[in-house]
Amino acid sequence: MDLVRLETRTDEAIAAFGVDGQGVTIAVLDRGIDWQHPDFINEDGTTRIKWLLDMSGFNLCDPGNPAPVEYSEAEINAALAGGPALAFRDAVGHGTATAGTAAGNGRALPDLRYRGIAPAADLIIVKMTSEGAPAHDGEPAEASFQGCIDDALDWLDAKIDLLGQPAVAIINSGTQWGPMDGTSAVSRKIDEIFGEDTPGRVMVIPSGDEGSLANHSGADYDSSGETVIGISKASTTFAVMSAWYSGSQPAEVTVTFDDGTSVGPVAPGGFLSQSGVTIINYLPGTEFYPWISTSGDGALWMGVDGHATTGTFRILGQGAGTGRVDLYGDVIGPNLTPIISMTDSLVPGRLNDYAATTSAVVVANHVIRTDWIDIDGVPQQILGEGTVGELWLKSSDGPARDGRTHGVDLSAPGQNLFASVGPNSYWATFSGNLPFGSGGLYTRFGGTSGSAPILVGTVALMLQADAGLTASDVRQILRETAVGDANTGALPNAAWGFGKLDVYEAVRSAAGSIFIDGFESGDTSSWSSSVP
Repeated sequence: MDLVRLETRTDEAIAAFGVDGQGVTIAVLDRGIDWQHPDFINEDGTTRIKWLLDMSGFNLCDPGNPAPVEYSEAEINAALAGGPALAFRDAVGHGTATAGTAAGNGRALPDLRYRGIAPAADLIIVKMTSEGAPAHDGEPAEASFQGCIDDALDWLDAKIDLLGQPAVAIINSGTQWGPMDGTSAVSRKIDEIFGEDTPGRVMVIPSGDEGSLANHSGADYDSSGETVIGISKASTTFAVMSAWYSGSQPAEVTVTFDDGTSVGPVAPGGFLSQSGVTIINYLPGTEFYPWISTSGDGALWMGVDGHATTGTFRILGQGAGTGRVDLYGDVIGPNLTPIISMTDSLVPGRLNDYAATTSAVVVANHVIRTDWIDIDGVPQQILGEGTVGELWLKSSDGPARDGRTHGVDLSAPGQNLFASVGPNSYWATFSGNLPFGSGGLYTRFGGTSGSAPILVGTVALMLQADAGLTASDVRQILRETAVGDANTGALPNAAWGFGKLDVYEAVRSAAGSIFIDGFESGDTSSWSSSVP
């Protein structure tokens, strides 16, 4: 975060405009938080967290989900003062890093070097998801789960109202899983709670971590003959493909593999499972949560067990006219790579579904460092994912599936920054990621998961300067103040959006005319008149 604040001119903005996030709420929907970490505790020993919500054990919006567990600011303070401990943790480490990047105060180290962008903002934390974590160092394992985002956002809406402050939120997860056109259940709920034109409410979403992967193809189809897209399965591990196609042009689908397997055709509304391949062809509007879409398009869920070979996806229209299909692979392979990938017909656009939300401000990721010294004094280096200043290799690009450009609004320097981490989390076991002199309380962070909370903190500073800003206002300011260089190329474009984040100029613009023409430095020569 020291390098991030330097590149984005954050400290300049704080010094010039007197902003630090005070009076603004930052809501983090992620894997939880280490509520005992010094970066989220005030100098007087009290917490900066207003509420915690734990959705552990949820299965999306299943009616049989356990009741979520809520903790208040008073309960957190009591625990910090030696009272009953809270059964709340960030077993992975991801949620703590998100909160620290956006709003950590840096108090874990005397020089505050890794403080976040808005170090005085209030926090609301929702433990909404987890990929799971193994048992280690006396810490119990955590099972994976996915909470109900609709429920989480309704709860958050009520808490923001209670605080009566402007708020910026982040859902720091997501893949190409859904319609990717702003019509999914999650996108519609975000629009309902935050919206384009609601004063003092903004949702920030990472663009995704699937850029450069061969896991999105697109093609036209009709009834004259099958349209064929090549696929490849890297291992026998169970994996899922999905597809969305024009609802006005119903189609049947077949999946084949070069080992002789052929499953289908499956017509709209149909289901077929044989030879380790399952195909569900959903009629428009009959999809499962969170896919449920108002787009009117058809959707396909295709699970494949076994078949580590090449094959094809085949689609045939059932009536007159031409339709469009988009086919998506997974990201469950090693280092977030696909088990099922496409071998032809690749097209741009790898935004995660939440990033296609109309009201969301969407951020890409570029590299802030490639070398560091770890906690044991060992030099570490990451090569092959971009050099300093370049776009991170897997930063997802636009457009959205419905063709909206640019998809990405701008980029922040989130790749290989250092942010807060819970010393008892799974991430803290990777000593090579813990920077020298960090005391094990900071870790290397990256992906668009690292860049998005930089923007969250930036928006908090902007909302402190003007609490009435809407998401549309914030997006316009960020786009207008973003900067280009040799790495971004001509702007705007699908990968970088409108350029690199400049926090100073964004806050300056949000603050309005009082900070223009040198007024903050006492120079009023450009002002037309003075009034005693």
